[in-house]
Amino acid sequence: MAVFKEGGYRYLPSVFQYSAGVAAEPGFQLVQARFKSVLPIQEAFIYIEQHLNKIGRPLNAFAHCELRSPKQFDDQGFIAFNRKYVTTLEKWGIYQAQTQEGSFINPVARTNVCPEYFGPTEVGMYSFAYTVPAGPDASASFILAGGGDAKSGPEPYRERIVAYGDTSNAGLKIKMEFVVNEMHQRLESLGFHWSDVISAQAYSVHNIGGLVEEVFAKSGRMHCGINWYFARPPVSGLEFEMDLRGSVNQIFV
Repeated sequence: MAVFKEGGYRYLPSVFQYSAGVAAEPGFQLVQARFKSVLPIQEAFIYIEQHLNKIGRPLNAFAHCELRSPKQFDDQGFIAFNRKYVTTLEKWGIYQAQTQEGSFINPVARTNVCPEYFGPTEVGMYSFAYTVPAGPDASASFILAGGGDAKSGPEPYRERIVAYGDTSNAGLKIKMEFVVNEMHQRLESLGFHWSDVISAQAYSVHNIGGLVEEVFAKSGRMHCGINWYFARPPVSGLEFEMDLRGSVNQIFV
């Protein structure tokens, strides 16, 4: 875990395009602003800059975003998109590429999924989150980034995806349990528990309903229910993704 003092939040370092999760530091709370309709990503960044300036928050208060893509990327397409995505974060003083090869700092968490129906024609933004000052009694405020059914590592996704190509009930259960365990580790790393979760999102186009009791309910990971989005994770071959939120104020813009 690391602290991004300028933004008022701590984060779990991850791959270069996003962190694994963010949590507001003492004296701050996260606010999530959801667009009424998905905005093309560059338009969204312009709006975010205007919004933060209007409410008197610095650009580096930006902590999380939800993206919607028209279809799944292949490995190289995903890398190319992410390199373009972080250029705005770099201009805002958030993403920092280091002089040592392969070294970087990117505290911003992210979810990126592909709606199966009524999706955008280009990558767009569904929502964004930022920190605001809060009193000492503010509730624990955190957002875990979207995590899919692939292990971390430098290998191609095909080699890292668990139960690759298996969308049977048995295969889906393996994938879901892997993702849930990853969410559990992220919660603990930020100092939280499942009882702190106020909103859980699942993303899959497969029938996960019959597995919810076994994977979530029996293990106490369903205090707040589950919001199921009929969408695919961002990279071809991934079949299940989740993200979590705790005590985040939500507004619509």
